[in-house]
Amino acid sequence: MLNHHDQAGLFQNLVLSVGTVLDLKSLLKQLAAQVNIHLPASQCLILVADEDDPVLRFGALHPAPSDTRTQQMLESLSLGLFNSSSPIIADWIAGNPFTLTAENTADQPELGWLLTMMAVDEVVGQPLMNRDELVGVILLALNEEGGEALESRLAAVTAAGALTIQNARIYSRTVHQAEAHMRELTILRQIDRELNDTIEPHHVFQMTLDWALRFTNAQAASIGLYDQETDELRIITTYGYDTSLEELQYLRAQSSSIAHRVARSGRAEIIPNVADDKDYIRGANQTQSQLSVPIRREDRVISVISVESKKLNGFSDEHLDFVEKLAARAGVAIDNARLFDTTAREREKLSHILNNTADVVIVLGLDERLILINPAAFSALRLYPYENYVGRRFEEIFPNTPLMDAYKRAQNGTDPLVEEVEVASGRIFHMNVTTQENVGRIIVMHDITPFKEMDRLKSELIATVSHDLKQPLAVMNGYIELLLMHRKLDENGLGFLDMVRKSIQSMRQLIDDLLDLAKIESGIQLNMEPVDVKSLVDDCLESLQPNILGKALRVVADIPDDLPFLLADRARFQQILLNLTSNAVKYTQTDGEIQIRAEHRDKMVHIVVKDNGMGISAEDQTHIFERFYRVRRPETDNIEGTGLGLAIVKSLVEAHKGQIGLESRLGEGTQFFLKLPVAVDDPTVVSA
Repeated sequence: MLNHHDQAGLFQNLVLSVGTVLDLKSLLKQLAAQVNIHLPASQCLILVADEDDPVLRFGALHPAPSDTRTQQMLESLSLGLFNSSSPIIADWIAGNPFTLTAENTADQPELGWLLTMMAVDEVVGQPLMNRDELVGVILLALNEEGGEALESRLAAVTAAGALTIQNARIYSRTVHQAEAHMRELTILRQIDRELNDTIEPHHVFQMTLDWALRFTNAQAASIGLYDQETDELRIITTYGYDTSLEELQYLRAQSSSIAHRVARSGRAEIIPNVADDKDYIRGANQTQSQLSVPIRREDRVISVISVESKKLNGFSDEHLDFVEKLAARAGVAIDNARLFDTTAREREKLSHILNNTADVVIVLGLDERLILINPAAFSALRLYPYENYVGRRFEEIFPNTPLMDAYKRAQNGTDPLVEEVEVASGRIFHMNVTTQENVGRIIVMHDITPFKEMDRLKSELIATVSHDLKQPLAVMNGYIELLLMHRKLDENGLGFLDMVRKSIQSMRQLIDDLLDLAKIESGIQLNMEPVDVKSLVDDCLESLQPNILGKALRVVADIPDDLPFLLADRARFQQILLNLTSNAVKYTQTDGEIQIRAEHRDKMVHIVVKDNGMGISAEDQTHIFERFYRVRRPETDNIEGTGLGLAIVKSLVEAHKGQIGLESRLGEGTQFFLKLPVAVDDPTVVSA
């Protein structure tokens, strides 16, 4: 029997001899050879426990078998551990030494075959144990009888063998995991490259499916887009299914599915046996198991990827981990692809609209170069239809034209710019130039030539009819004067005649207002000059003095002496003041009050004409500046007017580049606000 020191020495020698060999196959060969050296054995057979299945497999035989057939049979050897009823295998699991003979292996063909293969009648052996776990078994064909010395040596050999095998396994497992991790990183980098190289949705879906199938060895796969708001999962790409995409979509739309369940919960699922899942919908006939993983974008599920296998429990945690990493990458690509697809559809829709709109649309970038021009612009602006204008500067395309002049005004700060522009063809366009942040300038031109022609014809008609109406009115007025001179009418007759004369005067006023409005809208010449507001207000109040005294009205005019002059047409500005003030007199009750105020602010003169009369309703205020519009209430029935006065005022104010507005409440009075530019040092005549 070996003493403790000798046994430890043998253990150490064996560990030093084979411990540096980390490849399991090489280690087992060297270990079998070393056992033959240190023990009186003609053959040494090592069986190794499988790490994944509860079986013993061939490890090494020394000396190696001489014929190929024996080697092949050894390599296919598989001895079950836990389902075996063999008492010998029970001893192996327990870690007990054993002996194989023809007698005790008669009913165990696999063990009996080992005796036959080694060509001996008896084999002794020792299990290789690592912390009560069976690592393997050493079987020896001895050259001499055993004894305590052999048992001691065998114990040292098995202890060293178990340790070195376990170390080799740990090393092999670590190397395998590192290689798998590197392989996975390489695959993921390749996936990133491929997904980043395309933004076309179909390619993104196909690549995602392809990688999922390759890594999981699945037979079928699908991707569905999920809409959280409608709870709809729409299958868009499949591979390996026996049913068509449309049929699969129809089946899944009729009821819930595993993928739909995953989309709702946002949690991945491995289904080891789809036959046990009530939500499984068969698409591939041989499917036994399924893996479904949600694809997220930020905090929402946008899609679900599913892979299916022919094997029961065909997917591992490793497969799940990879598909989840794939889903994380695909989420960005799929969302980008969806955005690209949506943008492409919107761009196509916009292109269709622009191509079919009659308005001219031109878009200029921040560098003043064209980035878009629609077909309507080619004919309207007489451009060559087959020439590419995109990328060229606006001034290169439209030099020395009214279009360029208007665009320069927009460049100089007029934003938005709205003008009427006449182009080379003689057509007139309503031109709108606006600045769009991060884009540039957008020009939209609407052809108003038919409206201008219609307006011209309307103005001619009004002028002609008004002129023709004035002559019979003058004749009628002349005869009324003759009748009054002869004084052959009684009191009633004179009253009737006075009513006729007033009606004629109202008709003349209406004709004058119509002609006035037609002139203004057709673009009258305003003789712009510095105008003193205070003097014109005084003149206006003086002309209305009889009406003011007749109603006992109090008038307050607050016009500062240092108020700057206006830049205005004197006669037309007096018409504006007279119209607003006469309206205040007409619609203010007896003993009421009228205020006229003015002040200088922001290079503009602000004028207010205020009364405490009957006021204007909110509904009437929206129409008050329309032609022929009059407030219809019982208290206004006896007030004369044509309904054109305020329309004329608004047109004249706008012709002076000014603004007009009002505030009013029923029963509380009305105030009109005017804002007109102050005079410059050298006023010039400008066109309205």
